Amino acid sequence: MRNFIAVGAFTAGAGLLCTVGLPWWALSAFGAAGGWLWAKTNGQSFWGGFAGGLLLWLAFALGRDWANEGILSTRIGALFLGLPRWGVVGFTGLLGGLLGATGALTGYRARRWWQTR
Repeated sequence: MRNFIAVGAFTAGAGLLCTVGLPWWALSAFGAAGGWLWAKTNGQSFWGGFAGGLLLWLAFALGRDWANEGILSTRIGALFLGLPRWGVVGFTGLLGGLLGATGALTGYRARRWWQTR
């Protein structure tokens, strides 16, 4: 359980650097680093990275949504067959979670491969 939290916290904490000028996909690299360093199982790496990416992107999307009073998320939702504001924000969080999860799982599996060589 402690490793799950470490992977998630590292993914979310280091992923904050993506808001300062790094590209959006850098979250996957930070997840890979967290998976490499702390994960002990496939599940810990995947779910830790998922939780970190989900929380980071969900918080960032909520902050941006509140800052512009939901104008952008309402317009984006209209493009996707009338998806409500909260649906757009939730979908953004889901994408961040999947990005962090695949990165963390890749990092863990790379470490396992490296150790068996």
